[in-house]
Amino acid sequence: MKKPLLLLIHPAALKDSCRSTRRRKSSVAQLNLLVIAAYARKYFEVRIIDENIEDIDEEVPADLVGITIMTSTALRGYEIAELFRKRGIPVVMGGVHVFFLPDEAARYADSLVIGESEGIIEGLFTDFFNGVLKKKYRAEQLHNLYGLPTPPLDLLKEGRYSFRNIMETARGCPHDCEYCSVSQFWGHKFRLRPVEEVIEGIKSMPPGDILFIDDNMFGHPNRAEELFEKMIPLKRRWYGQGDILVAHNPELLDLAARSGCKWIFVGFESTNPDNLKAMKKQKINIVEQYAESISLVHQKGINIFGSFMFGLDNDDESVFDRTLSFCMDNRLGGANFYILTPFPGTRLFKKMEEDGRILHKDWSRYDANHVVFKPALMTESQLMEGYITAYKRFYSLPSIAKRLSGKRKDFFEILALNLGRFMNRKYFEEGCRI
Repeated sequence: MKKPLLLLIHPAALKDSCRSTRRRKSSVAQLNLLVIAAYARKYFEVRIIDENIEDIDEEVPADLVGITIMTSTALRGYEIAELFRKRGIPVVMGGVHVFFLPDEAARYADSLVIGESEGIIEGLFTDFFNGVLKKKYRAEQLHNLYGLPTPPLDLLKEGRYSFRNIMETARGCPHDCEYCSVSQFWGHKFRLRPVEEVIEGIKSMPPGDILFIDDNMFGHPNRAEELFEKMIPLKRRWYGQGDILVAHNPELLDLAARSGCKWIFVGFESTNPDNLKAMKKQKINIVEQYAESISLVHQKGINIFGSFMFGLDNDDESVFDRTLSFCMDNRLGGANFYILTPFPGTRLFKKMEEDGRILHKDWSRYDANHVVFKPALMTESQLMEGYITAYKRFYSLPSIAKRLSGKRKDFFEILALNLGRFMNRKYFEEGCRI
């Protein structure tokens, strides 16, 4: 008997879907849809549609549709949901935006998954087959991460992702940053997958680099050491996120390098200690140690991809030059710049809303590329123009030449990344000005 068809959809953000040149490749595949697909396969034929790399056929057949939404993709997700509901096809929605604003999302879906899908998704499937789909399925407790299914990577389109091999080894964060929703969604403590399950998952992956999507691969040092030791014999290159404190744990940093770590994505956020104190991150990000920490990581042959936010309450127009000088002086291999964005569910959003600083609730512009609040020490225009200029200057040819000068491990990989961003500057600016 033929199984019914489940479509799992990831909507595109406005800045990508409205560009003059349609994207056909994305950086990272969506792990949350793969996890749901792993549970669904025994009930359904499953197809994943990622709007970042393909258009949605409005007449595509389906028996059930699942849509995952972040704040920046919520409005597009609602549009897609309406297309299918008009055809009589039931739609289930989940994701972080649904978690924080379920009443809003409920207007556009037949059913909601509120919180983590593990533990409730199979009950939803059973109810669907019995014709008794509930309006809301809420995760009453956080999953212990034991026995998670293997993501069916074969559902992803070949050649469309820079990182097709993606893995999660932990959830949760003990830090409580003002601007971040991670701890509210995933919990205030690290939950760790068994190391042996992680290793078996890596072994099952096809050849190619691995991207770990944990918010902090080094946040639980003892467990990280155990994991890295067991990864060494696998001889796989990997990329992950972490705080810069790892630089001052020589044993852990050495194990990371030996286990195949090539890049660490580090949220420096700001070079102003007052900003870091205001966001409650001053104990993690110690500005006085930034330069030494970066040097220690580079000495191990690991590259740093820095992340910086503009528009914090102590930022005036000097923040752009100051941040660029920092990136140049420390020869960062790459960097992402963001505009501070008060996402629903965070203390930052609540405070700014109470203070009358939220400009609008057009969620499509809550993507860290648009100004959605009143800055303290700049105009909205100054913040936007400075942000765009900083990106273009960092990924200019003189900047690339300076940051890559001298002997540098993985020179051609870093060069390719930077030249790709250089070539994409026009479309980056276009997305910001939509």
